[in-house]
Amino acid sequence: MSPADGHMASSGSELSASVQRALGDVFKAARGGGVPADRPHLRVVIDREPQLVAWQAQKYDKPIIAVVADSSFITGTFERILAQAPLLPSSLAETQQFLSVRVASSDGRVLFASSPDWSPYHVERALDDDLAGLRLSVALNPSAAERLVIGGLPRDRLPILVGLMLLTAALVAAGMFQLRREHELARLRADFISGVSHELRTPLAQIRLFGETLLLGRVRSEAERQRSLAIIVQESQRLARLIENILHFSRSERSAVSISAVPTRLDLLLHDILDAFTPLATSKRVTMIRLFDDGLTAPVDAAAIRQIMLNLLDNAVKYGPAGQQLTISARYHEKVARVTVEDQGPGVAPEDAARIWQPYYRVAAHAQATGGTGIGLAIVRQLVDLHRGRVWVEPRESGGARFVVELPDAALAEDSTEWPQAVARS
Repeated sequence: MSPADGHMASSGSELSASVQRALGDVFKAARGGGVPADRPHLRVVIDREPQLVAWQAQKYDKPIIAVVADSSFITGTFERILAQAPLLPSSLAETQQFLSVRVASSDGRVLFASSPDWSPYHVERALDDDLAGLRLSVALNPSAAERLVIGGLPRDRLPILVGLMLLTAALVAAGMFQLRREHELARLRADFISGVSHELRTPLAQIRLFGETLLLGRVRSEAERQRSLAIIVQESQRLARLIENILHFSRSERSAVSISAVPTRLDLLLHDILDAFTPLATSKRVTMIRLFDDGLTAPVDAAAIRQIMLNLLDNAVKYGPAGQQLTISARYHEKVARVTVEDQGPGVAPEDAARIWQPYYRVAAHAQATGGTGIGLAIVRQLVDLHRGRVWVEPRESGGARFVVELPDAALAEDSTEWPQAVARS
C-alpha cells in the first residue's frame, strides 16, 4: 500500500471487501501518525471466514506491507499458545483434563475449540476491537470439578439456590431490623434531649422566681423568706442531681466510669442520703419509713451508692402520688446487703420490667404525664453492675413497685464504733 495515494496491490487470493475496508482504515491511521512504527500490528476480520491481517507501519513514507492469513493460521496460533503456555501450573498434572478453551466470533460461531466437550462451569471474555470482538471462553470440566471441590459438586442446584434465597432473606431482614433500631434510637435520643431541656428548665425557673422574689423584697414574713430559700436549695439540689446523671451517662458511653469500693457502714450512709432527700420528699408530702439492720457493712463506693439511691427515690416520688409512703429497707442476708425502695405508685408492668433499665426508655403510660430523661434507671443498673451486684423491680402485694438492689460481700459489724459513722455530703 502506497502511503502517498493509498494505491493497493496484492498477490494471492483476491481480497474481500471487509479486508479492503480494514486496510483502508490502516492506511488512514498510518498516514495520520496514529499507528506506532516500532512493532507489527494485528487485526482479525470476520467475513465469510475469519481472516488475520498483519502489518507494520514504515517511516519516511515507505510502503505499508501487510499479510492476510486465513482461519487455519488463527486456530494454529491458539494451539501453539496452549502447547507453549499452559493455563495451569505444571504442578497440576493432566492440565488438559481440567480446562477447555473455546474461541468464537461475536455472533457465536466457534472458530477454535481445544476439546469437543464443554461445561457449564465456564467464564467468557470479549477481546478488543482489533481482534473483531472475539469471545474467549475457558471452562472447567465437570469431572475435574468433582475432584477439585471438597465433597464434590451437588447433584441438584435447587438446595443451593434455596439456601442462597434464605440467606438473602435473612440478610434483608437483619438489615431492616438494624434500620428500625437506628430509627428508634434516633427517636429516643431526640426525646432524651427534649426531656433534658424540660428537666433543666423547671428547676432553673423555680430558682429564678424565688431568687427574684427575695431580691425585690416581696416576702411578707420571715416564714415566707425561709420557704423561698428552702425551695431554692431544693431545686438547686435537684438540678445538681440531674447534671450529675447526665455527666455520668456521658462517661459511661465512653466506658470511662469506675468505682472505688471500700468497707462502709451502709446503714449510716443510707441515713445520710435520706436526710439529704427529706426536703424534696416533704415538698411532695411523702413519708419515708426506714428499716435498716444496724452495723450493716459492705465494700461500696459511697458516691455511687448515693447516686443509686437518689435516682431510685426521685423515681419513686416522681411517679407516685402525693402523700404516699416510701419504705426504704437495708437487710443482711447470707453475705448480701439487700436494699429496697417500695412506693405506692402505679407499679411497673411485667412487659416493662426488663426494659426500664435500658437508656432512654420510658414507660409509655407515664412518659407524657411526668418529666424525665430516661437515663436514671440505666445509671442505677450500670453502677450496681460495677459493684458486682444485682438490681430488679417487682410488684408489691398492696400495689406499687419494689426496687431491689443486692450488694455482695456484706457483713454485720459487731462493734459499730470500728466503722465510719457517716459519709460527708458532696
